[in-house]
Amino acid sequence: TKYYLSSSVDDSIENKNNSIHDKMKIQSIPKYLSPTASRLLADKTFDIEFRGYLSNHSKHAIVALERLNASEQRLEEYWNEYTHMTPYNIQLHKIDQDWENVEPATFQQWKSWRGKKINWQEQVSFVDRRLQSKHNGDMESLLSELAPDLLTSASLAGSLTHGIIHLGWGVDAGSTCMITEGLAYLNFCALGVEPSYIKMDSFPDESTPIESMVRIAKTWKDEHLQQTWVQRAKSAYDNPEKFHPELVVAGFQWELAKVLEHAHPVATEIPSWMTRMEISELYEHLYRMVTWLYLASRDSTENGNFLVLHLLTSLWGLEHVLRAVDKEPSLKHSLTRTALAQWFANMIAIVATSSGGFPSVTVLESIQKEIAESKTDPCDLDWSSVVERGIAEVEEHNIKLVYVTRELWKRYGQWHGYYKAANAFVLTPNIGPDTPEYDA
Repeated sequence: TKYYLSSSVDDSIENKNNSIHDKMKIQSIPKYLSPTASRLLADKTFDIEFRGYLSNHSKHAIVALERLNASEQRLEEYWNEYTHMTPYNIQLHKIDQDWENVEPATFQQWKSWRGKKINWQEQVSFVDRRLQSKHNGDMESLLSELAPDLLTSASLAGSLTHGIIHLGWGVDAGSTCMITEGLAYLNFCALGVEPSYIKMDSFPDESTPIESMVRIAKTWKDEHLQQTWVQRAKSAYDNPEKFHPELVVAGFQWELAKVLEHAHPVATEIPSWMTRMEISELYEHLYRMVTWLYLASRDSTENGNFLVLHLLTSLWGLEHVLRAVDKEPSLKHSLTRTALAQWFANMIAIVATSSGGFPSVTVLESIQKEIAESKTDPCDLDWSSVVERGIAEVEEHNIKLVYVTRELWKRYGQWHGYYKAANAFVLTPNIGPDTPEYDA
């Protein structure tokens, strides 16, 4: 069955002569969704996590399918399939309380529960009530109050970045329900690099993120960081009850928390390009860098890396939130630059903690030669086959992959790396129902 509706994926491509500034304009909270998408994104039947640590991805898929012009029939079909049984062969968890019986958290509880992974429904109800009582239903006003503190604190790595993904993709969709859920989820699962560890304006001679990645790869090898940082951090806590006990069941997330707690300077010393670049240029370089990383981490059958893909989709989410709340992003110490520094530091720690560790200098230099920055596609390149393949996917990460890479391809001059990445689908990890963790 074909679910793709648009006659040409190029219909929405802006005039290629437009300036980068014009191409970077993103309406902070879009207003239009199809009736089916609106209804599904407002559904509050299911919990934000299941099995104690797995994120509910159902709404992320609906956003991506909607943006890919999937039919409403396909949206309904995907929702029914995923909410009946996830691709992990594990069912979602339904909410524990009827929403009308939930007592909203107080502001003090909202702060004290951060990162403890407790009382998600109470936190959603707190955000819902605050939206009406303090902000008169103004979503951007609510975001401007609650998001900055979350984006600049130790939060972005929570639930393997799914907190910021849920929030940012809710902003992308313009879904009030997803945004309030996402603020609550980011608070609920907050985890990341302690802000006081971050040192800005380091390595002034480095001009781009990929240049910094190559330097980190060299340090990783020369200083044996797999052993001296990651393994040492992982072995630092013998008693699960004394360090993030809520994450023990999650396996990899518990190990990541240890590495973040002992973050190495390769993660916390943020190069000066973070404060020096124009914001539009900064996003372009960060997206290209993480796409190179994704392509460099493909397996022998050209499948993408499940973990690295989250770095791309979380950056997409973070960008949408920042564009909604930061009115002066170009300032040297703006909310945008501070939050992106947090994202970068967490990204380094996530890659370092993964089973493959940090990619080598050779791998990073090779992918830059294979898919050079100057390598672009014709502006009329036909994306229809990969879009149709994405829309038909059961694995929602691949639907999101196609959506984001196609948007970036349109935005950044049809760089071939985005088209290449769009075709590198991930495989669903084997995490259920008899395996309590997965090998990231």
